[in-house]
Amino acid sequence: MKFTREYQVAVLMAVSAMFTLIGYEFIRSSSTVLFKSVWGADKLPLVMMAMPFVVFAGVALYGWILSQLGPRRTLLVTSLGSALVIFLCYLMLLTESRAITPILFLFKEFYIVLLIEQYWSYINSSVLPDTARKVNGPVTGIAGLGGALGGYLVGISAESLGTETMVLLAAFALLPAALVSNLTYGRYGEPEQPEGKQAGGHLRLKLFLENPLLVSLIAIVLTSQVLAAVLDFEFQTLLSGLYEGEPDKETAVQGRFWGTLNTFVLTLQFIVAPLLLSFVTLRQIHLLIPLVHILAIGVALVEPNIFTVGLAYFLFKSLDYSIFRAAKEVLYVPLGFDERYRAKEVIDVFGYRTGKGGSAVMIVALQKMGVLVHHYYLFIGFVMALIWLMLVFPLTRRSQD
Repeated sequence: MKFTREYQVAVLMAVSAMFTLIGYEFIRSSSTVLFKSVWGADKLPLVMMAMPFVVFAGVALYGWILSQLGPRRTLLVTSLGSALVIFLCYLMLLTESRAITPILFLFKEFYIVLLIEQYWSYINSSVLPDTARKVNGPVTGIAGLGGALGGYLVGISAESLGTETMVLLAAFALLPAALVSNLTYGRYGEPEQPEGKQAGGHLRLKLFLENPLLVSLIAIVLTSQVLAAVLDFEFQTLLSGLYEGEPDKETAVQGRFWGTLNTFVLTLQFIVAPLLLSFVTLRQIHLLIPLVHILAIGVALVEPNIFTVGLAYFLFKSLDYSIFRAAKEVLYVPLGFDERYRAKEVIDVFGYRTGKGGSAVMIVALQKMGVLVHHYYLFIGFVMALIWLMLVFPLTRRSQD
């Protein structure tokens, strides 16, 4: 019976993630293009400076809600609340508000990781480590179907429906996601929670002093997201130059890029990740990922153009959504409720977005000093990949033992 329950929870939460990722593809390309059309691609690092503050406030609010409502109602509230915020942003876009574009850009960076990590928290609380090695790849694959479908729909509809309409569709996609996840909790119940008041506040930050694994995880997440940020900035800058004055066309191109990426990711999620997790050690898997990035960014450094930069970014996102995600989640399964529901949100929500936002702060500061930072994006990414490689050893020491 336990075996059946494990797989059912994993599949149903993966379906919730699929609907959420359909909506995210609608808002990812559109919010970025809307921001750039108003403020310019060179202002992307500037708006990202606010990300650490936005995410810290959001994660702190999440921790408080979790303490008050428990995991089931917290997921429902944050899902429906995200849909409402996105819908209100759409209404503001209809008024041609310039100020709403950075708000929308920042919110889409936050809400997606907040919801996805809650799905994973429930999965990690419901499966055994051996089961996780089998299901984590397919779970990312089922969820990834949403990304592939969403990207395809953006690619074929953005020019005809308009970039603003993509935002509205993102809000609607969260409704079935909220329904499925809430029904899943209702059927299978909530994980056992520690009783009494715990030290460390609603986020249990004291856990990071007690568990070196959590420190290693957040260090790798921060490093990887600096790498992601500089590749993203370089890619967006090149795209803006190619499609200057054609926002709907650029939205469609970005939609096709993400649709193609998410389709490719399905192969990694359904086939490659399960095979690797079954036959290769966790340490070897985690070492392989930064090695691929070192090679790809190295090629882009030698021959920097839209293809090589796009390929390096493509590979990063592909591995991040599939093999890295599946291998990383296995590490959470043996941990307790607070590690899976609270420390995980700090690592995979705050850590992910702070890595990007913190890099933006440094970039803007250097720009103010007159440094042409965009010339060094690829070099920074290469260095981050090397640091990531070194951090794998303390991360996987426990799994090796």
